[in-house]
Amino acid sequence: MKQIWPPPPLGLGTPLNLALGKAWKPSLGMAVATGFLLPPIILLADRLLFAGVSMERVRAFVAQPLTAKLQIVATAGIVEELVFRVIISTLVAWIVWLVTKHQTAAIWTGIAVAAVAFGLAHVANLANVPHPYLRAITLNGIAGLALGWLYWRRGLEWAWLAHLIADATMYLLLPAILLGK
Repeated sequence: MKQIWPPPPLGLGTPLNLALGKAWKPSLGMAVATGFLLPPIILLADRLLFAGVSMERVRAFVAQPLTAKLQIVATAGIVEELVFRVIISTLVAWIVWLVTKHQTAAIWTGIAVAAVAFGLAHVANLANVPHPYLRAITLNGIAGLALGWLYWRRGLEWAWLAHLIADATMYLLLPAILLGK
């Protein structure tokens, strides 16, 4: 069967193909490390650049019922990875590749555009803070770049797993440690 999406010249392959075709243990390690490291990096960047207002969002999330928190953590990563990596990142990369024929530049352009879009999609989480657009694009852009790189180098499943772990760490594990909840 001929591969149609993602476009073959980008080297992305199909997610299952990438997951099984490459050594899965290093991929698992990268996904787990990315998932656990992103939240503290984002919170540190938030603290240094934006006076730590992200903890407001974490506190609001913690106040929700456990079932709602689990549902959000379980589904957000899947939906967001499909939209921002599979659709936006891949589509932009394909268009850039068609124009330039430079694979790496096309991939990184797609990742960067998707990271900015990922940030913009999260503006509403804390819309009433100073510089909400800059904050969302910067902080969520960090995650968008890391998850985009993981999607490119290892495949969609590993980006999903990293996103799930990052959300679980940010909204379930860290609040339990930092806020005692």
